[in-house]
Amino acid sequence: MSSQRSLKEIIEIISNETSLGKEEIHKRINDKMEELGEFVTELGAAHIVAREMSVDLSSEPPIQVQSQLTVDQLAPEITSVNILGRILRIYDRYSFKKKDGTDGVLQSILIEDTTGKVRVVFWDQIVSELQDKNVKVGDPIRILNGYTKLSRDQSVEVHLGIRSQVQIRPSGVDETNLPEVQSMFVKIKDIKRNEIDLSLVARITQIDDLLEFERKDGTKGKKRGLLVGDETGEIHINFWNDKVDAIDSLAFGDIIEVVGLAAKEGLRGFTELHSSRYTNVSKQDKAEDIIVKKGFVGSGTGTAVDAQLTTIEQITGVSDLVSTKGLIVNIVPIHEFTREDGTKGKVRNVSISDKSGIIGVVLWDDKTELITEEDINKVLFIKNGYTRKGRNDDIEIHCGNQTLLDTKPSDSDDIEPLDFDFMDIKDISDDLVEIHVKGIITDLSAVQDIVTKNNDTVQLRKLKIEDQTASIRITSWRENVSKLTGLAVGDHIELFNAKVKEDTGYGSELLITRNTIVKKSLSNSSNPQGFVSSLTVSPKETNLEKLKDIEDIEEGDDVTIQATVIKLIEKQFVYPLCPECKKKTKKENSNYTCSEHGKVTEPLNRILFTFIANDGTGNINVLCAGKLAEIVLGMSANDAARMVDENESDKAPYQYLKAKNFVNSELIISGKVNKNPYLKSLEIIANSIERVKYNEATKAMINQIHTD
Repeated sequence: MSSQRSLKEIIEIISNETSLGKEEIHKRINDKMEELGEFVTELGAAHIVAREMSVDLSSEPPIQVQSQLTVDQLAPEITSVNILGRILRIYDRYSFKKKDGTDGVLQSILIEDTTGKVRVVFWDQIVSELQDKNVKVGDPIRILNGYTKLSRDQSVEVHLGIRSQVQIRPSGVDETNLPEVQSMFVKIKDIKRNEIDLSLVARITQIDDLLEFERKDGTKGKKRGLLVGDETGEIHINFWNDKVDAIDSLAFGDIIEVVGLAAKEGLRGFTELHSSRYTNVSKQDKAEDIIVKKGFVGSGTGTAVDAQLTTIEQITGVSDLVSTKGLIVNIVPIHEFTREDGTKGKVRNVSISDKSGIIGVVLWDDKTELITEEDINKVLFIKNGYTRKGRNDDIEIHCGNQTLLDTKPSDSDDIEPLDFDFMDIKDISDDLVEIHVKGIITDLSAVQDIVTKNNDTVQLRKLKIEDQTASIRITSWRENVSKLTGLAVGDHIELFNAKVKEDTGYGSELLITRNTIVKKSLSNSSNPQGFVSSLTVSPKETNLEKLKDIEDIEEGDDVTIQATVIKLIEKQFVYPLCPECKKKTKKENSNYTCSEHGKVTEPLNRILFTFIANDGTGNINVLCAGKLAEIVLGMSANDAARMVDENESDKAPYQYLKAKNFVNSELIISGKVNKNPYLKSLEIIANSIERVKYNEATKAMINQIHTD
């Protein structure tokens, strides 16, 4: 064993060099033991206190070194080895049962001199040398009377026996003759297969379920995997047997430091990391944040990633492992559920397309968090997805623990989207089965609970869309109602594989089925003729220089103002018009008459209302009519007319607007300034209205200030 000072000698040295009383030093040692608990002896705590107070205890009585080898001179079966190096790594302690049934313990370190690196293995009582002397990476260390042997991987190791001695931070050593301390941590993208003794710092992006198994000899084993990532990519780490316990307390998103891993080729052809008995893992609460680059690295084939991918039309089998990529065209909100064993689960459905087709993707549990609504129209890369049949016998790709996902902007990839043939609404007929159609939402009902004949309660939601040619009603039932989540009147949408319902006398209608994909559209080409959606204006995009004060408005101006609604002018809200001349009709009892065309069977309903807005510089009337009024109200003109009839009041829609907090709301209003001939005052004929979104408006204001 090494010669080392007694506790009394250490306290004497600390007292002499710091002028502290011995009682105070004893107190600090006891405090350190209480802080570290069972992990430190009293002598070890004394070494730590000395080090924290910059007291050098390294001046041990010099040991006469007869001969000292360098790492490159080591060979197997040398019975007495003296070697000097710098500590590069400290591995986890490993406990085991000896053949005689007694408990054994070993711990190893990696040291380096100017000629190479070698593992040094400490056994049983001598392991305490590392703990008692508060050994750190970077410390010089001298091994005396060690011996060499071959490790399992046939490399030479230095072992310490009962006659061996250790000097930590020995005196008289010229450290300039030792290699400088360098980072031992590798970046994930630089990991190569068949490397051993790898260490990294990374963030956990996935935790696999525990796998327990039985070996051929009947013994039990267990494995648990982590997917971790850094700014260069992601990779799997497999922890085996007792090392599984070391990661039990870790959670999704933790930053960890792992020392002592081996890189191998996995079953699916990708590089994976594996724990060994020397592996040490620790959570790094104070580590710098890591922004993970999503996407698996470590394919050892050397071929381009795209060469390993399958096009969507080629995915036809069931229970196959597939890798593919596609443009994300639909994202359904996460659905949480309870399994039969009581555990909680999560699932999210996504659809992707390439130029060859479209396919559903099912994400499970932690994978559901990797794709968000913001990833729509990005390219999704899938590695090792598992194909299954869906409810309608269509093939789906399921993504579980072994699947790896990555997303990239569509403009960074050469993927060609599927060229869909969208149909004009006017051409839809009941002899069709499934169609693709796009338009703007002009009516969207609330979700309704419907009781079926079997006494089951199911959900129902209806909407209406319109393009340049016509409008059509659409129905969604049961779980398909979730496909409409996040949509609003005024949104441009695209429907893929919508089912055409049989015409029951009220015109063709569409049904959203499991096969149907509902996607917000980036294109405004589906706008009805002459219609400007209020939702196309965003305060973030509004040029603040064009905002005008009401007091500066003049007749004939095209203006944009930001103002607060202070009053509704409660006149007639819905006007029945003649469908031929678009003039007002006269209503007597339940009959409508046009002065030009006589009796009108079905009038064309049109909404028109006026409100007063104030921006702090003055008031102005704002006229809101037509499709824009329908969007502001949140219902079609026909529904507003029904509201008037059912409530027997022309003012009913005004109460509905007030209930929606329209009065006192702050709006961005764009339109033409006219002079009202009756009021002889200025008014804005609005063509766009949107509520101010304060987060975005604040960003826009800040951007404007910095620009100025």
